[in-house]
Amino acid sequence: MNCNKKISILLIALLIGSVSYAQRCNNFHRRGDCKIYRVDGFEPYGQARSALIEVKKPTTFKAVFYGQRDYKIVLCTQYGYYPIHYVISNADTKEILYDNQEDDYVESVGFTIDKTQNLIIEITLMAEKAKVKDAFDLRVCAGVNIYWRKVPRMGF
Repeated sequence: MNCNKKISILLIALLIGSVSYAQRCNNFHRRGDCKIYRVDGFEPYGQARSALIEVKKPTTFKAVFYGQRDYKIVLCTQYGYYPIHYVISNADTKEILYDNQEDDYVESVGFTIDKTQNLIIEITLMAEKAKVKDAFDLRVCAGVNIYWRKVPRMGF
């Protein structure tokens, strides 16, 4: 077998491997650590996502959050790749609204949005205890699960 044929076969195998690996991240946010178990009137939000991301490399996720709603955001990744560092900021003003580093890298946060905003969630898998053997260990599934409910009426 000539050298060009070997290289072609190797490239095809790598491509098929990474496509199938990325496919297993589909709906990762709907499983395991990304789910909340006490719903309290919250519903899944359609902008929740999963992705294959690289360890220690910041990745951004942008979503529209509508006003007069409570939200819960839950982030998750594969076991052994925690903690997850995330920063939520306003896409238009660049103002940082929340940084979970201040709360020892808690994986979930709840908040209320008064007016509709575009928010950016910057995610970095810190993977402090991960034992990286090769390049495939640097890419893992991560999920951003979002729940919402209308702001409940207050008072009597």
